[in-house]
Amino acid sequence: MPKKTVKKKAGTSRVRPRWTKEEVALLKRLYKTHSNAEIAQILGRKVSSVVFKGHRLGLAKGARRLKEMGRENIARRWEPIKQKASRKAAASRKAAAPKKAAASGKASAAKKRKAK
Repeated sequence: MPKKTVKKKAGTSRVRPRWTKEEVALLKRLYKTHSNAEIAQILGRKVSSVVFKGHRLGLAKGARRLKEMGRENIARRWEPIKQKASRKAAASRKAAAPKKAAASGKASAAKKRKAK
């Protein structure tokens, strides 16, 4: 009988590093008070890995941390919009300033003519 050849799927040869006991202990300690991105950076792992492992361990964020994360997310989303709006307003004020100056110059010239 001929041997069957098994094809490997592309991209599945990568071995994911196992979680060590120290990493799990650190994850448990930091999970309530730190963001997943911060924990991932500390551990040198992906954010999705931290989220998945936290879920598997039954960990949850503290109420205070959830409020802070909400505020951080809102600030992160709205800050670029605020900056864009302030730049736009500054540009429109700058563009309107010469028109006002020119108009006030004409008015002062008309006042001078009337005064004569």
